Amino acid sequence: MIWWITRPALLCLLGAALLSGCATRSLFQPYPDQARDWKSGLGAGAAPVALLDKGVDSADGVLYLQELGRVEQLNGDTDTSRSAFARAIDHYRDTDEQARLRASGLAANAGALLVNDNARPYVAPDYERIYSHAYQALNYWRQGDVTGTAVELRAAANEQRVAANRRDREIAEAQKEADQADLDTDRFDGYFAGLDAAAGDVKASFQNAWTFYLSALFWEAHGEYNDALVDYKKALEIHPTSDLLKEDVTRVSRALDGRRPRGQGVVAVLYEQGYVPPRRELSLPIPTIHGLFAVAFPTYSPADKPRPTPLTVSANGASARTEVLTDVGGLAAKHLKEQLPGMLVRQTLRATGKYNLQKKANDDFGPVGALLTQLFNLVSERADLRAWLSLPAYGQATRLLLPPGEQRIQLSTPGGGASLTVPVVEGGLTVIHVVSLPDGLITRVLPVQEGPL
Repeated sequence: MIWWITRPALLCLLGAALLSGCATRSLFQPYPDQARDWKSGLGAGAAPVALLDKGVDSADGVLYLQELGRVEQLNGDTDTSRSAFARAIDHYRDTDEQARLRASGLAANAGALLVNDNARPYVAPDYERIYSHAYQALNYWRQGDVTGTAVELRAAANEQRVAANRRDREIAEAQKEADQADLDTDRFDGYFAGLDAAAGDVKASFQNAWTFYLSALFWEAHGEYNDALVDYKKALEIHPTSDLLKEDVTRVSRALDGRRPRGQGVVAVLYEQGYVPPRRELSLPIPTIHGLFAVAFPTYSPADKPRPTPLTVSANGASARTEVLTDVGGLAAKHLKEQLPGMLVRQTLRATGKYNLQKKANDDFGPVGALLTQLFNLVSERADLRAWLSLPAYGQATRLLLPPGEQRIQLSTPGGGASLTVPVVEGGLTVIHVVSLPDGLITRVLPVQEGPL
């Protein structure tokens, strides 16, 4: 009898959980647990992608497409990677168009309010969108498609410009909603001290000097020195003390004056270290009109953040060490910090709604109804831990000027190394893309770029 009385309420709760397009994979299994499956084989050329394929048509689809594009790129399947990133980029355009057509609201999703933020369709943050364009550029570069490479590099730069223009506005709007909800977000600062530490020196979640460096190398190789100088300088603005970037700015400035080094070619190494740390869950006491209500909230812990370790590059008696251009974990933590006011508003509304649901169940159905809704509240109170987890922990870079011809390059890290032969063209540019994973180094030599576009 109790089942028949409470079944409509339970069906309503289930329906609310599915309102936003059935993001059920993350509702019932934390995203970092899912990611372990397809990260396990990366570096050995055997990363399983079946689970990613199953997720691309869900409400989390863009996240799985990003993961699929990255995993297949590291597995060496450039065509599949290109297809996945192209679909993810189309999703960005659709999301932007939908945002323009509908009124925005931080607390607009009823399913998320009754369940948790995992019921909301995943929206890729700016730093992930920038990386998608950069990786797509690498795909085109690897296949010798100069036009495609240029288009994606410009798109990555445009994403950073757009993000810079809207960042302050979005933060202000989120804070306004918090003020309207009479929520003092500063009172929660102590709970997120680790988040600030994880963000480190990152000033904004969209500032990615590694992608600027990739772009600058491409323009320099094709003699587009003005464009190259702009991107080297943008990277230098983010890292004003970098000797590497200062030397690059000097070299390209001289090239603009017709003073190009003769008898040499550039060998640049784009190095990606490890994996970005996953989000963690913490319990946060949210005040409601009925008192404190504990809710699950995402955060980042500095304890999960690996130390940056350089890659040493040696050839022809010369050597150089990579330096960090992008702290991806810092970008992720900074993005989460920027989203806190809006998330706190949703959590406050959710806590109030769950308390009212439990109280009504008790009033209507007695202790059994209260117990069932209390169990639902406990089971459904799960933090949104979704984020692109096959991204690196750090994006690093360095370069050597070497004489023309076939050159033997030695790569070494504390965890191992590799040796490969690369072509060096006088006045040209060779890029080695190196990714350090638990199973070893993945190396890709991209086609030499030279001559005008």
